[in-house]
Amino acid sequence: MVYSRGSHDPGDDDFEELNVSLIRQVPLGIVFARIVIVTAMSFAAAFGIFVLVGGFWLVALACFGVTVMFMFLMFFVERFAEPAKDAEA
Repeated sequence: MVYSRGSHDPGDDDFEELNVSLIRQVPLGIVFARIVIVTAMSFAAAFGIFVLVGGFWLVALACFGVTVMFMFLMFFVERFAEPAKDAEA
């Protein structure tokens, strides 16, 4: 249904309240940790590829190991950022 500029659908207020209640605030520390982890993981992978092309197999393997470590750290941070199931009930 089309409404004039000054009017609105009375059901819109309920929908806006529902959307606001579904938005979860992420702590600033978690956001900062995500940024640092993704940046470090990408640098480690890029440096690993760089030294692999150069023929330094052991250094490349170490870089890829660090990349995997950062990937698991990201999974851990994401798990920590999720709210506890007991707290919601």
